[in-house]
Amino acid sequence: MGGNSERSAGDRAVREGPYGSDKGAGDERRGPVRLICNPASGGWVHEPEDLCEALGDLSPELVITRGRGDALEAACDWENGLLVVSGGDGTVNEAVNGLGKAGFPEGVTLALLPMGTGNDLAQTLEIPKDLERGAEIVQRGAVRHLDVARIRSGGVGEHFFINVATGGAGMEISEAASDPDLKRRWGRLAYLRASFDALGGHAAREARISVDGQEHRLQAVNVTVGNCRYAGGGWPVAPRANPEDGLLDLVVIEDGRLDEIMTLAPKALLRADYLEEEGVFYARGENLRVEADPGLGFTADGELIGEEPAEFTVLPRALKVVVGPGYTPEPPVEETGPVSGLTSG
Repeated sequence: MGGNSERSAGDRAVREGPYGSDKGAGDERRGPVRLICNPASGGWVHEPEDLCEALGDLSPELVITRGRGDALEAACDWENGLLVVSGGDGTVNEAVNGLGKAGFPEGVTLALLPMGTGNDLAQTLEIPKDLERGAEIVQRGAVRHLDVARIRSGGVGEHFFINVATGGAGMEISEAASDPDLKRRWGRLAYLRASFDALGGHAAREARISVDGQEHRLQAVNVTVGNCRYAGGGWPVAPRANPEDGLLDLVVIEDGRLDEIMTLAPKALLRADYLEEEGVFYARGENLRVEADPGLGFTADGELIGEEPAEFTVLPRALKVVVGPGYTPEPPVEETGPVSGLTSG
């Protein structure tokens, strides 16, 4: 399953066409269309029928999820056509895993109508939460071949994600930041607030991390493996990630005093690049392995994966995805400079 999808995805070339689309992509919108809706998503404000109406002539088959695993099942048996997912990042993650279990069929294109509280993947793809604008992108937006990440661990066996996996304090921060109460009270600063709570009680782990066979030993507080860039409602945890470059971005926040680590927050809040700061280890690779003592624990796109050792592999350009007009594979170039006070160790 994973091996076949990796080979077929790796053999595909992205051919540029009008508006940045892959040449010949987007034909699925002239075929069958399935719309997966999760009305339980934290940011849901529309009736499922409103979404069908907004999609106009696409006339989607509507699937309303009732519980965990429904989106995965609805995606797994979708072999050809446009698959529209409306919900939060967890719903998208289920759909991606359903497509992964089916070997990422080449005839399927994924599109998003973000209705969650975080919508982190949608931020990289430049898909707005506004229904009318989002539906317009689903119908007419560019289509790109994006990478997918595969994670294998003793806890879950095989799992796929398209956005970000976090371990250590990052797992605790993601869980806390997704609390609806915290998001309501703190808004975009919820991730920052959760960071203070998690980092204050989180001891560094001795981590052994392999990047394409090269081993690094680090005192890790937080580990991020990014295919895309954002987590926690728009925080750039992997600010240089490019979902079309065939590489995964590794960002490790190393041991340091809480006040030193949190000096990274202003740059993150402004979506600036902080990867050259002291106390931050950054690398890219096709294959990553993470092991720590005691274990770090990982979530992938908000879904609990469990403790490592975990192996991450990129599946190059495995999935066709509709993107917004502002999408670029390479992130915007931000001015970088040292943030005073951050040290490693």
